[in-house]
Amino acid sequence: MVYKGLTTEEAQKLQKEYGFNEIKQKETSPFLDFLKRFTGLTAFVIEGAMIISLLIGSYIDAVVMLFLLLLNAILGFSEEFRASKAVEALSKKISVNAHVLRDGVFKEIPAKELVPGDVIKIAMGDIVPADCKIVEGNILVDQSVLTGESIPKECSVNDEIYSGSLITRGSAIASVEKTGAKTYFGKTAELIEKAKPKLIIEEITMSVTRGLLVVDALFIGAVILKFVIQKSPLLDTLPFILTLLIASIPVALPAMTVLALSLGSLQLASVGVLVRKLDGIENSAMMDVLCLDKTGTITENKIRIVDVVVMNPKFTEEDVVEFAYLSSDSVTKDPIDSAVIEFGKDKVKGLYKLVRFRPFDPDKKYSDGEILDKDGNTLNVYKGAPQVILGMSSNIDSSINATVEKFASVGKRSLGVAVKKGNEITFVGLLTFFDYPREDSKKFIQKIKEMGVRPVMITGDNKLIAQSVAKDVGIGENVLSIKELKENERIDIESIDSFAEVIPEDKFNIVDIYQKKGHTVGMTGDGANDAPALKKADLGIAVKDALDIAKQSAKVILTEVCLSNIVNLITVGRQIYRRIILWILNKIVKTFQIVFFVSIATLIMGKPIITPVAMVLMLFLYDFVTMSIATDNVVPSNRPEKWNIKKLLSMSLIFGVLKISELFVAMYLAQKFFKITFSELQTLMFYLLLVSGLFNILNFREERFFFSSLPSKVIIISITGDIIVATLISTFGIFVSKAHFGLLMITLLYAILVTLVFTDIIKLFVYRWFKF
Repeated sequence: MVYKGLTTEEAQKLQKEYGFNEIKQKETSPFLDFLKRFTGLTAFVIEGAMIISLLIGSYIDAVVMLFLLLLNAILGFSEEFRASKAVEALSKKISVNAHVLRDGVFKEIPAKELVPGDVIKIAMGDIVPADCKIVEGNILVDQSVLTGESIPKECSVNDEIYSGSLITRGSAIASVEKTGAKTYFGKTAELIEKAKPKLIIEEITMSVTRGLLVVDALFIGAVILKFVIQKSPLLDTLPFILTLLIASIPVALPAMTVLALSLGSLQLASVGVLVRKLDGIENSAMMDVLCLDKTGTITENKIRIVDVVVMNPKFTEEDVVEFAYLSSDSVTKDPIDSAVIEFGKDKVKGLYKLVRFRPFDPDKKYSDGEILDKDGNTLNVYKGAPQVILGMSSNIDSSINATVEKFASVGKRSLGVAVKKGNEITFVGLLTFFDYPREDSKKFIQKIKEMGVRPVMITGDNKLIAQSVAKDVGIGENVLSIKELKENERIDIESIDSFAEVIPEDKFNIVDIYQKKGHTVGMTGDGANDAPALKKADLGIAVKDALDIAKQSAKVILTEVCLSNIVNLITVGRQIYRRIILWILNKIVKTFQIVFFVSIATLIMGKPIITPVAMVLMLFLYDFVTMSIATDNVVPSNRPEKWNIKKLLSMSLIFGVLKISELFVAMYLAQKFFKITFSELQTLMFYLLLVSGLFNILNFREERFFFSSLPSKVIIISITGDIIVATLISTFGIFVSKAHFGLLMITLLYAILVTLVFTDIIKLFVYRWFKF
């Protein structure tokens, strides 16, 4: 049947009327987003301290807290706004295409440009881009993402199919009925999912924070008890108690995490890696097993027909090629069909006319076509797995299996070709094909092994082919068939290099087995049969030219044909992980330092060792610098990262005790040798707490001596700026009592010596002991 479709001019007019085939995301008001910065535990605590300061007449303290609250809100909002725009820009690069009839020819266009009246081709693996009505063909449609119904639905001519459904079998031509917001299921027209998942890092940090708050509460209780015994006005001490509470709250974590991940996404986009979900970066750092789909990942997915073998003397090589050609169709996007068509286009003689074609069915393992010969006789031609085609045929020849195995031993796959005349199916011959490994496959496998990631090849090919390819690229020779795995579930898969004879649901199960053994699993793929496993994996990676459903199921999409991009993904993921873990280490140590020291010193002195305003100011200046950790030039680990809370807390406790000791020594020396007033001591402790924390950042970022590598320019500038600001504030008595410049320089020198020399040496032993 001939279809007219629309012209470009008609489509443009209809697009003006109906708009783009997309659902406009609900836009949140930037103003409301900004106002949200004044909610939450941290903001409420600061606001409470402000109100109490006003009630007791400390107006300057209240104004300073308001200023810092506003500044923190502005900086946090601007960073998250910039990060969200970056993610939005990346999302727009991930487009879904449609095969549409325009100006009399079928062409690929972005699905968002479809309009009612368009005629489109859809086939297995496609996501239905709009609400349509089938005008030709039969398909099996999975609507589970829309209706929750797990059983696919058979659809034929005049049946409606809805935007967002998945074609799991067959091919069809359909007319577009509704687009965009007018589709039956509305928002399912938006095929690219935007998600901000709950990150493991955030969950663990918040659990640590809750623990710190409990400890904080114990010390605060002791301080309150001390003030009650001294009969100090409780209202006067509340601002101090509230600001002490702030020290345990990870104020900068959300903005820092989003900034680090978003900058990483932009960095990866520049080298051909699009991140759909930010937790994909996090999981890439922890991935220790990478399941590689052979076709399209390890190999080029550019199948070439190599041999034509006649297995029946009644037929010729030309017959084998033509029958295979007539049971293939380029519309299905099947790589084998494409290879057969490319090979046969100059060889077929046009002796037959194709009447009907049925694409490859994964269950039946063959495709077929109905044809007419020059006399008008109806024939059927078949192309598929040799064993299946042979089983359908009447002329069973045992030598066929031997021939197939011979080709398989050198990595070649075979296609059986048969023809049906009347009721008799005759096996005609074989086509062999080979999918060559990518040029960079061997180097890539070697590199990820060096990074501590174990490659595991997954293929539907038999064991001989799998073993040949896996050995060739350096994965290993220990191959297990899926049948062997099912028959003996006690097999130790830790020693398996490749899985052979795998069908779609097996890929999902293989990923699941590794996950149950405690592995963080990555999975690559490009086809519809890879989608469940891509979604199941901790890190689903859709390779270049993957089908829409594979892209939708993956967390990361490769936009270039280059396996080194997966190495880039792992490297960047580990760098970001390292930045965030360093932020957390600094935060816990700083919390120990502030809460323990300030509480104990306050109990000893009988009054706060640091004023509420100075506390808020110090925390703000410190958090301002810790944001810059998101840009640091950290050295990525040469092994997969693993969360170990016990290790992190143990290290933090050691460093915390060390830093608290340094502060008490400084407090003793200041009072013993410099005879300063208590208000000057408060300023010196404010100054030392800040600069000591800043030097901790330089110290903890490097597992060797701190000077072994340079931090980012942003870190250097922000730390330098912070020290200058703190020095000016303390020298001129802005928000704090005045302190002599000479004393401040002695304090700065003390911080350098104890943090960048003494603590740095201790750090080397701590890092090595804990293998950090």
